[in-house]
Amino acid sequence: MQNSRTANTAKNASFGLASQIVNIILSFISRTVFIYVLGVEYLGINGLFTNILMLLSFAELGIGNAIIYGMYKPLAIDDKEKIKSLMALYEKAYRAIGLFVFVAGLLVIPFMDYIIKDAPNINESITLIYVLFLLNTSLSYFFVYKKSIITADQKNYVVLFYQQLFKIGQTIAQIFFLWLTGQYLTFLLIQIITTLLDNIYVSRKADKMYPFLKEGKVKSLEKEERSSIFSNVKALFLYKFGSVILNGTDNVIISAIIGIKAVGLNSNYVLIISAITAIVGQIMNGFTASVGNLNAVGSNESKERAFNKIFFVSAWMYGFCAVGLYLFLNKLIVLWIGEAFIFSDLVVFAIVLHFYVNSVHFTAYTYRVTMGLFVQGRWAPLAATVINIALSFWLGSTIGIAGIFFATSIARLLTTGIVDPILVYRNGFDKSPLRYYFRYFFFVGLFIGLYFLMKLSVSFISIAGLSGLIIEVVVVSLLFNIIMAAIFWKYQDFVEIRKAITTIIQSKTKKSSNL
Repeated sequence: MQNSRTANTAKNASFGLASQIVNIILSFISRTVFIYVLGVEYLGINGLFTNILMLLSFAELGIGNAIIYGMYKPLAIDDKEKIKSLMALYEKAYRAIGLFVFVAGLLVIPFMDYIIKDAPNINESITLIYVLFLLNTSLSYFFVYKKSIITADQKNYVVLFYQQLFKIGQTIAQIFFLWLTGQYLTFLLIQIITTLLDNIYVSRKADKMYPFLKEGKVKSLEKEERSSIFSNVKALFLYKFGSVILNGTDNVIISAIIGIKAVGLNSNYVLIISAITAIVGQIMNGFTASVGNLNAVGSNESKERAFNKIFFVSAWMYGFCAVGLYLFLNKLIVLWIGEAFIFSDLVVFAIVLHFYVNSVHFTAYTYRVTMGLFVQGRWAPLAATVINIALSFWLGSTIGIAGIFFATSIARLLTTGIVDPILVYRNGFDKSPLRYYFRYFFFVGLFIGLYFLMKLSVSFISIAGLSGLIIEVVVVSLLFNIIMAAIFWKYQDFVEIRKAITTIIQSKTKKSSNL
């Protein structure tokens, strides 16, 4: 079982990483063409409507994670009847959600003038653009339930294959038609078509992988099981509602307070950070289903050991990314699209802080969800929402865009950043979370020190342009990771991680030599 978890984690991570790199390259080409052909105001509309539809996704909140959590154990013990029952419930729920999201989305249209501070100078109808965004989002809910069983079965690389294949096709088609026609509506229609095709193909793949889903009658879940799921759903709804508001309001508030052009500028930073998050996230997300499997059958001691290793990896990787982003974000944007598209250093610091605080929370959040700790701590994200909105309007009005990002980071740190580790340690490991907090702030202090050291090291490089930036990135990458490896070489978690990596490499080498 341990080898299976390790192998599936490696497959999920390696395939996701490779496909994301290709997708990221195409996304940058697409964004460059987008800015050149359409301009920053269309970019702002794109970012704003993406955020609005993220907020509307609150309808899904809780159902996906609750039912995937419910499938970990049936999959581990091969209880096909239970899996069929859960999937039937999931299908009904998501069809209702898709319809609800579409109707709720239409109700937002009359309030569009309040959301957008200044009317953008664009040719197309704002309402039509929004409806196409809404259609793309709501259609996906009618098929997404089939992905859940593949994800819960630790085979997310299958989902990623189709997802990235269609995403690459979508991006190439969008670049071609945008350059050829200059039509934003065509750009959006291509997105809708590929979303639909992706979901249909994954649905068919799930039917082939799990043919028992279509065999015989589906039994209804026992009353106690349904009650347990609905209890988890209600708790997760509260939790994820707060999380969606916390993560999905930045562009809406920027649009309302600052203007749509500022949303467009922010979208370029979001693209770069999303690219970094996607690469690191694929590595980290490879652990998720394996963690769920471990939490379903493992001991408290084995759960804690895995938690420590995953937190160590995430802190290292996201700390490295945060230092690099703060050093190089503006330099990259200047080289890419020009100085007219950059924010001040204060805004960049706020954006990077938001990235780090949100990302390094991955381990505690993943364990809380895969341990099924849905009811406990359900009010924390709602508290974060209240703090975030109040602080965003206050700080946004006083210090500008930076204040909006600072508000989100503060809200997360004061709520879920405290509560989730407490829940995991007390309910999952039966221990105090103080060690976690100590390690968290130790890493923060370490990364601050490493930032100043990296800044000093690149100050000696006087080469301008792209070649200079590449040299600086290489120097920082080598120096940062060599120092981290030297500090933690004998640290237990790092020793175990090195052994696991060596085992995987040896296994791959042995398989290759046997071919």
